Order: sequence, then C-alpha cells, then structure tokens
Amino acid sequence: MKIRRACLVEHPGKERALDLRASIERFLAGAGVEISTTQPDLVVSLGGDGTMLRAAQIAHLNDAVLLGINLGTLGYLTEVEASGSIDALQAVLAGSFTVQPRMMLRCDVDTAAGPTSHVGLNEVLVERAARHRLVRLGVTIGGERLASFNADGIIVATPTGSTAYALSAGGPIVSPRAETIVVVPVSPHMIFSRPFVLAPDEVVEIQLEGQDVEAQVTLDGAISTPIESGATATVRRHERPLRLVKLEGPLFLARLRSKLDLPG
Repeated sequence: MKIRRACLVEHPGKERALDLRASIERFLAGAGVEISTTQPDLVVSLGGDGTMLRAAQIAHLNDAVLLGINLGTLGYLTEVEASGSIDALQAVLAGSFTVQPRMMLRCDVDTAAGPTSHVGLNEVLVERAARHRLVRLGVTIGGERLASFNADGIIVATPTGSTAYALSAGGPIVSPRAETIVVVPVSPHMIFSRPFVLAPDEVVEIQLEGQDVEAQVTLDGAISTPIESGATATVRRHERPLRLVKLEGPLFLARLRSKLDLPG
C-alpha cells in the first residue's frame, strides 16, 4: 500500500513525545508524506498504551494502518521502542510489514438523550457510578438469559483487551489471533464469578436493573456514557477490524513474557 498521508498522535504530557514527533515529521516530509488528520493512510502513536487506544480510534475510523511507538512504561500494544522509530517508519513506507487484524467492539447504549454508538479496541465496561453501591446487571448472550450479577461491573473484552482490565479482573489471556469475546464479572457478590469465552458473532446485552441506581458505560477507559435504570448496553464484534502494523520482532508469547515479567 502507498502511504500518502500520516496522522501522528502523541502523549500531550510527554516532552519526549513532542521531540519525537518533530523528528518523525521531518523524516516523513523528506519522504513526501503529508502530515494530516484527514483521511490518513497511516496513524502513528507516540506514547504508551493509553495513547495507542486513542490512536486506534482514529485509525479505525479511517481504515488506516496503525503503528505504535512506545514511550510509556508498559507499552504492551505498541510495536517498537522510540529508538527504532525511524527504522520502523522506513520499513512501513517500503511496504516491509504485515497487517495484523485486531477485533474491535461496537457498543450501542440507551441513554436519556437517545441511543448512542461507540467503538473500542480493548473492552466495554458497564460499571457502577457510585462508589458506595453495587449495581445489578442482567446479562443476556445471543438472546438467551445468563444471569443477574450484583457486582462492581461487567467487562466485555476483545482478545487484545484480554491482557488489560479483564486480566486484572480474573479473565483469561487470549491470543490476539483468536476470534472470541470474553465476558468478565468485576468483583461479583455471588459464589459464581467465572469469566465466559464466547463465539465472535455472539451479542452481549447488559441491562441495568433496579430503581434509582447510577451506572456508566466506558470503552477503553476513556469514552464514558451514563446510563439509567432499565437501560441496556448491547455489545457485538464490529464488522471491520483494526489494522495493526506488525514488523519483524517478538511474537505474542515473547512479548507477553517481557511485558508481564513472567518467570522462567
């Protein structure tokens, strides 16, 4: 593919990110690539995983490929470290990379102002808004009732998101090549609290039950929408995946061992 326009998304609070952006802008200009937020072919994330999630929104909206350059602490989603950024961009411009599709989630939410729709890479979280009170969440999968959970919340995660909040809540680690949806209750006040691994085409509906309760729907820790009693968040696989740049480097398990500091 020919890269004509590139969008750079940097961490606003990191001076290193601003310096690296200037260096990358000079390189891309010399290569004849326009820096633009309008219909980019390539989106470059300069930061950690939080920046990567913001960049994923832009890349997915424009069906652009996404390259992650790590300036954060963990950088699990990113592809290269800052020191290798120019080499990585040279490889991308030369077409020496593969595209790794990553499942995205679409979430449709009933709100007081009307229905809204959002897209996320890692997870959809329906959670309590008041710290002192649990929420009761009725879960339906593929039109079949599962259960009502008294809990802090319910996570619906992609394979990519299985190593994020879902992992902290007790969910399984899933290969990013897998086509699954993971449902994980968060701190449920009930004996049964196991995560569920679903087929990719199954639709998860989460309804806020009870009266006068406060909850919110959050995608990737950033996009947040309040919901009222009786409202439903419907989560399904988005029909179009994110296109992630994959260069020659560590594979999934090697990256997992390194980033999570696994023993042995």
